[in-house]
Amino acid sequence: MGQSISEAKKAIFLQRAEARLNFARNLPAEDPNREAKLREAEKALQTALASKTGPVRTGTGRKAGKARKKRAR
Repeated sequence: MGQSISEAKKAIFLQRAEARLNFARNLPAEDPNREAKLREAEKALQTALASKTGPVRTGTGRKAGKARKKRAR
């Protein structure tokens, strides 16, 4: 898992994904790569939305509800 990103960067990702989708939709129907570009753009939009609505990471790096191992002394 990578570093958490700022809200501003998430908004930029979302804008870029929307622009990419609009571009793919405006391609001519005869374009052989149109369907592939549409699928890629929709996937990018879903990824951007997931990062926008994803849970906030905590600083501990542990999963919620997972108990920590006790050290042997």
